[in-house]
Amino acid sequence: MSRSALTGELFSLSYDIVQRPYLKYFRFLPERSASIMWRFKPFMPKEQAGLEGRTIDIGNLKVHIRNAIAEGGFSCVYLARDAINGSKQYAVKHIICNDEESMELVMKEISVMKSLRGHPNVVTLHANTIFDMGRTKETLLVMEYCDKSLVTVLESRGAGYFEEKQVLAIFRDVCNAVFAMHCQTPPIAHRDLKAENLLLGSDGLWKLCDFGSVSTNHKRFEKPEEMGIEEDNIRKHTTPAYRSPEMWDLFRRELINEKVDIWALGCLLFRICYLKSAFDGESKLQILNGNYRIPELPKYSSSITDLIKDMLQSSPDARPDITQASALLDWPFISLNLG
Repeated sequence: MSRSALTGELFSLSYDIVQRPYLKYFRFLPERSASIMWRFKPFMPKEQAGLEGRTIDIGNLKVHIRNAIAEGGFSCVYLARDAINGSKQYAVKHIICNDEESMELVMKEISVMKSLRGHPNVVTLHANTIFDMGRTKETLLVMEYCDKSLVTVLESRGAGYFEEKQVLAIFRDVCNAVFAMHCQTPPIAHRDLKAENLLLGSDGLWKLCDFGSVSTNHKRFEKPEEMGIEEDNIRKHTTPAYRSPEMWDLFRRELINEKVDIWALGCLLFRICYLKSAFDGESKLQILNGNYRIPELPKYSSSITDLIKDMLQSSPDARPDITQASALLDWPFISLNLG
């Protein structure tokens, strides 16, 4: 089966996909969640960030800002159209930075997106600009617009589980994006892989977004003061249900590196397969003890369930790296199922 036919099979089902997944997600997201589909930091009150109706030059693009499609506290994502070619749509992310730390996070996000530009499974950054407003700086990112998110698709299915070939088609796209990050020098850990951060592009490919939590600072934390700082960073920039054991308990003194993404991939694959989380988001002990169960139904091949188990190993050293995890998709059995 061709990729386009498979994409059609995935989404020609009898449920209505919400056309504005960003807005739906922000409306119902619990406040305790530390990260969101787009990286929004509570920099300034959102009333100061209204851009609707304005036409703005951003880099080499001139865009007309339409309506807000997502709000995450004090920043906003807008639907925009190219002011020259009105048929082109973009997502414009507006962030107001009122301190050095917030500006550094934004610059890191921009840098990573630029380094991954052109990858088919990464949301494209088309242009960006920073306006110095004196006491604050305003950042605008013009990104590829995608009107469906994986979390919306999963929540819309009810009890309609994916077939194995559908699971693998989605997961292959995710692994391709993570592979591109982990193959950098040093490896870039996304640190917030989850269904909310996967969007379906107009080309039928799943794309990773939200690079506001990325890190290349791979280390083992030994000193209590360092642990305190890192615990606060983890709490702010990762999502509990996808958070690895070594991030939950720094006193294990295990190396925190890109293997945190492998754990999150295990959680993600579990959710795609079974339409629920492997762990309760707030259940630290459940995660530390690796206390989860593979449901009997739906029935997937041992290749899928074994990969979930391998990625959800409590010790990061016991987990496969992204090359090993991706290799599953090249096995003859898997290739046959992907078509």
